[in-house]
Amino acid sequence: MNMGRYGLLLADADDTLLDFKAAESAAIRVACAAMSIPLDDAQAAQYERINAALWRALERREVTQEALRVLRFERFLQYLGLGMDPVALGDRFVEALSEQTQETQGARAFLQAAAGRVPVFIVTNGIASVQRARFARSPLRAWVRGYVISSELGVAKPDPRVIEHALALAGACADDALMLGDSLTSDIAAANAAGVASCWFNPAGRPNDSPYHPTYEVRSLQEVLAWL
Repeated sequence: MNMGRYGLLLADADDTLLDFKAAESAAIRVACAAMSIPLDDAQAAQYERINAALWRALERREVTQEALRVLRFERFLQYLGLGMDPVALGDRFVEALSEQTQETQGARAFLQAAAGRVPVFIVTNGIASVQRARFARSPLRAWVRGYVISSELGVAKPDPRVIEHALALAGACADDALMLGDSLTSDIAAANAAGVASCWFNPAGRPNDSPYHPTYEVRSLQEVLAWL
């Protein structure tokens, strides 16, 4: 019998369970190599900045996910001074990213232990074809009960409807769930808006300079088990 505080774990994917920075770095290099685009570390870092800025714009509802998929490569190719097709580069990138399964430190042991106590649902703002392909290739899939992916739902975190959909899918109430994620403006903001307890995964010990307030804060995933 589960004696923890919460009976359901809603977990973010990227930079919580999956190492998105490593995956993105590998994928942009594969995509550029496929299109014969020379790429150094500084250029790869610039792509990551462009992409991150657009995902933040998505959270603010300033851009759609469909537009984001092309805009990031339009801006990156402009930065490189290349008049190439951003859609083609984007398709190569998505294909390469779909093959990346790098995990954050301790993710596998944590997820196995968590799933032994409560159902675990992935709640992510990622592109569905990418996220489903990555989990299909990952050993982590063995401990995941279900997925809520923004591109399938039509809304993205911090919209509380993402979490509300996950609760409905799990057959749970808000008081019984814990949302775990690394992003204050996405994961924690969505949890706050949905009235769900939240745990900020903050391995680097960053200060919270946002208006969003997690119920808990942890440096390692194993710490989360105390509430499950």
